Amino acid sequence: MAPPTLLPLDANRPLSIKEISDQASVFQWNPNIPMRAYLRTANTLSQEGKSYLLDGNFPQAYLLYMRYLTLLLDFLPKHPDAKTYEGERALREVNKSLPSVVTNLEHIKPIIQNDYDEWKSSWLRREEELRQREQADRAKSKSPTYDERASRDPALSAKSRLLDANEHQELAVELAQREIRRRDANRKATKRPGVRTAGFWENWPDKLADREAEDDEVYRRQMELTRRELDGNADSLVNDIPRKESHPSVTVPSRSSSYRYPSISKSVPIQYEAQQPYQSKRPTVQPPRPPKEGIPQWHEPSPSRIPVSLPPELPAKEQIYPERTLPTPETPQELPTPPPKIHEAAPELPKKQRLTFRPAAYLENGEPIRSVFLPSQLRHRFLSIASENTRRGLEMCGILCGTAVNNALFVRCLLIPEQKCSSDTCETENEGSMLDYCMSEDLLMLGWIHTHPTQTCFMSSRDLHTQSGYQVMMPESIAIVCAPKFKPDYGIFRLTNPPGLDHILGCTQTATFHPHPVENLYTGAQRPRGHVYESDKLEFYVHDLRPGARNDPAQNKNF
Repeated sequence: MAPPTLLPLDANRPLSIKEISDQASVFQWNPNIPMRAYLRTANTLSQEGKSYLLDGNFPQAYLLYMRYLTLLLDFLPKHPDAKTYEGERALREVNKSLPSVVTNLEHIKPIIQNDYDEWKSSWLRREEELRQREQADRAKSKSPTYDERASRDPALSAKSRLLDANEHQELAVELAQREIRRRDANRKATKRPGVRTAGFWENWPDKLADREAEDDEVYRRQMELTRRELDGNADSLVNDIPRKESHPSVTVPSRSSSYRYPSISKSVPIQYEAQQPYQSKRPTVQPPRPPKEGIPQWHEPSPSRIPVSLPPELPAKEQIYPERTLPTPETPQELPTPPPKIHEAAPELPKKQRLTFRPAAYLENGEPIRSVFLPSQLRHRFLSIASENTRRGLEMCGILCGTAVNNALFVRCLLIPEQKCSSDTCETENEGSMLDYCMSEDLLMLGWIHTHPTQTCFMSSRDLHTQSGYQVMMPESIAIVCAPKFKPDYGIFRLTNPPGLDHILGCTQTATFHPHPVENLYTGAQRPRGHVYESDKLEFYVHDLRPGARNDPAQNKNF
């Protein structure tokens, strides 16, 4: 047997610690990007790792925590801004989280190793068959297949039921909102004075089992509703089929066809015969019927000689079953011998599994992109907030914040930062307050939204550089451009990768607006081409960080 060096392209196989660690160390590092952007990225990695830990997706949590450590320990100390007073203070503050991250990694590592060892022992028995199948598949096509890409995705390597978010959008939103409410309740409980809450690793198998049972119940209920809807449609189709009845059927023309009036023949006057005295007419003698096999031929007699026929005698009853006497109290009844019992194995119930949504797509370089669910009313709410700036011809921006649940991202907060606005730009200020709020509410920065009050809907060179700061460590990050005076009046975009992200990160031009020689720098991100779904059932709220702003989460909730 060949040495186990060639791993099969199993889209749901566990990854080893080494495979995950190798992926964690691979990310784009550019010292020209401001250090505050990397600090924001570090916060995003920490929050994402926590979300996947709560989901029980340990491989993806391990990757994010390892990437977080690599960024903090190996790269940030080498950043030019790290030598400044503000940079040193920021590093000391963020390094306070290292002990808890290391503790989580120590708990996660044996779980991943155990899953990988179990899978590998099973794989060794079928290695040769899988190797031959892989070679045959590669001979057919040299392009990367879904299995090839998914086999390198840690988020899909856990034991879970993989679902397509496009086919289960309502299920994804319902599961996410249930989990978000649960996390919010736990977070608020930890902030109460004198209240001690259990950490994640205390009875974690029972907690995950309870959540899997709840998610499985929601999944089954959604499937039952879908089945009933399909059955209802089938019933309506059956009811539309005309039934054969004894009375003449009336055909109703469809609405799409023109109505045709029935043709009526020309009327003809009725010819009446002269009245004659009533005479009884003898019925004509019918011709003889053809003979039937086994029945003697007979002719119908004339009506004057029709005899009164008696009904034929009933045939004698034949005894079908042997005669038996009814049991009496004096004679005991003999019961039949019961057949021998056949012990059949009870059908195995489907095992409850954690639900995980497949990536919505893969980037140009093969990197997976998770689904992003966006509240459909968020854009209108933002335009209402920015209406005064739009009237004055000034841009305005907001930050899209959300949560990762079941390997999908859900925008649930529109964060309005402090900003300096002009007719062509909007610059965020006091970014520390943004990071503090996101950390306190366990929110991820998933992108941004801004207006073009005097321009059409497109990504300017300045917008491309801003988007690169979001997308450098979270490839799903999106940019929404609103141009209320033009058509189309909005668009959802992301940088291509390659060539867009690499080119923008390497751009050293300092002018606010400057041309780029490369085309195809960005693309649409909305479905069906992209990975963004708009949902009118996803709740969100607005939080305004501008000085003097009033925030009422209950009032800003949308259902």
